[in-house]
Amino acid sequence: MKLLDTAIFIYAQGSPHRYYEPCRAIVARLATDSSDYTIDTELLQEVLHVYGHRGERDRAFRTFDRLIKLFPQPIPMTVDEVSAARELLERYPALSPRDAIHVAVVSTQGLEGIVTTDAAFGQIHGLSVFDPIALASESS
Repeated sequence: MKLLDTAIFIYAQGSPHRYYEPCRAIVARLATDSSDYTIDTELLQEVLHVYGHRGERDRAFRTFDRLIKLFPQPIPMTVDEVSAARELLERYPALSPRDAIHVAVVSTQGLEGIVTTDAAFGQIHGLSVFDPIALASESS
């Protein structure tokens, strides 16, 4: 199972961009089968934050609600994930706290890796990173 990064959903709803179509393809596929993927509660918080910060509260709520329908049991943050994230932040100073949470979830939950557009995840030793362009082309 792969963790989905927030960027997948943001790009799928955004302006034309090199990741727009691949992210849309992944999101469309989730509507019929989300069994190979999961999200964490940090992703839900990020969706509310990003769209709320942009003044797009209605979009934040719609996206949140759709995600909960697709993934009714997002992986919650526990002290294990937050402690692992703290250790990652110490080891990788360029890593953001939000990204550290996602990496910690992959690690503590024994997930296959993360689907993301964010190159920063590539610096993490032992983390499998799946590019949406490659994933979208595999299924076409």
